[in-house]
Amino acid sequence: MKKFKAGIVGAGIAGAHCAGTLAAAGWEVDVFDKARGAGGRMSTRRIDGGWGALGSPFLSAKRDPFRSQLREWVRQGWVAPVRGDVWRGRATISWEQAQLQNHYVPTIEPSKLVRHVMGTARLHTRSRVVTLQPRTLILENGEVRDDFDCVICSVPTPQAIPMLDALPRLLERLHAVNYRPVWSFLMRWEGGPAADVIKFDDHLLDLAVRQTGGGPGLWAVHSTHEFAETYLEAAEIEASNRAASALMGLLGLPWPVEIEASHLWRYALPDNPVGGFWLGDRENRVALIGDGIAGAGIERAWESGQRLAQSILQSKEELAL
Repeated sequence: MKKFKAGIVGAGIAGAHCAGTLAAAGWEVDVFDKARGAGGRMSTRRIDGGWGALGSPFLSAKRDPFRSQLREWVRQGWVAPVRGDVWRGRATISWEQAQLQNHYVPTIEPSKLVRHVMGTARLHTRSRVVTLQPRTLILENGEVRDDFDCVICSVPTPQAIPMLDALPRLLERLHAVNYRPVWSFLMRWEGGPAADVIKFDDHLLDLAVRQTGGGPGLWAVHSTHEFAETYLEAAEIEASNRAASALMGLLGLPWPVEIEASHLWRYALPDNPVGGFWLGDRENRVALIGDGIAGAGIERAWESGQRLAQSILQSKEELAL
């Protein structure tokens, strides 16, 4: 009996879930990612004393099957519902309590959660793919992998476009997709509201989420899109200092904020996604998944990977992408 093989570009939640689903069904799956580990926007930043999450601040579910998946991850001890104090506002005006329904935070490193999702698929880190061709991946080091029954791309659309010159049917569908950026920071401070989540009423900073894996006083702070667009090409130190200054004013802190790490998510929020759950070129056995196709959020990315994998498995002889 033939052993089917898939090559997947991108080890974020969409690519990981697609890979894990195919691998669980007996496929040989290789996942290639340019980073040092799995995760994408659920990657982990190691710091002294533990870890923090610079990527997606929450996992949230609007519907099944992802809602059921989150409940299973709660049982496994990988995530926990947001049940602590949630505050909205700013110190110079007032704080008010808020609620977050069906929102969860990882209790293990987010990158480890994504690696669990990947199952028995083989992960190749620091492996940048530069070209997708029919059933073929070409890596930056010149290696050609042309032994796949299908190849799947799960990276932000602006990163996918340069890989797709040989696949015009896919390429022409992508040029209308744009992304808005976000700066995120790991900061440590004392004082401020006794909260676990802070939603700012501000045009510079959007959100702060307490990090339980990095010791006392560690928070992940996320900018607004407007802030990130203003400081899109700024040096990391400039963006970090501007964000720290804004944070001190919003929280009314009398002493400096310690900046542990920062990252610009240039492709944080897809604008005008293609629609549907995947985009396929059946003749060439190539498909695209992820938020540039399915829309923003971890839930949509997870569903994108699942729906494509299910379609492939249900009609694997034809590989109906």
